[in-house]
Amino acid sequence: AGTDDGRLHVTKNGGKDWSEITKGLAKDRWISRVVASAFDLSTVYCSQNGKRDDDFTPYIWKSEDYGKTWKSITSNIPAGTVNVIREDPRRPNILYAGTDNGVFITKNGGESWDVLGNLPSTYVHDLIIHPRDNIIVVATHGRGMWALDANEVNGGNFRGFRRR
Repeated sequence: AGTDDGRLHVTKNGGKDWSEITKGLAKDRWISRVVASAFDLSTVYCSQNGKRDDDFTPYIWKSEDYGKTWKSITSNIPAGTVNVIREDPRRPNILYAGTDNGVFITKNGGESWDVLGNLPSTYVHDLIIHPRDNIIVVATHGRGMWALDANEVNGGNFRGFRRR
């Protein structure tokens, strides 16, 4: 569970006990998203957002030990706040990041990122990869919903987003 003042907590027993796992993250930055890995129980991803303090540094973190230690996986994402991080439900090294400037994708666990698709430069509020249909759905601010077949992206046949 993340807070708007940058604190992050984990429970391993259904909410009975909680431990703070903030050490190693950017101080006092809003936790914009926390995502537990579907592939490894101890892996978690976290994105932070500092625009309320005029900090437009992208923050994306990965922990492989339940949040005891954190590693930045922001790599080459350009300046701009990160609003959402998602793990591909079928491929563990593919991650998607929704920022104030669009969507980025990494196919190597965050070592490098590329712009995803032909979206206009727009604030991405949320994104999800539909588990059954493998469709990436992107929710933007003021530009609507966009959909993309994740098989096209990951198979190299990408033809662009379709506005919904």
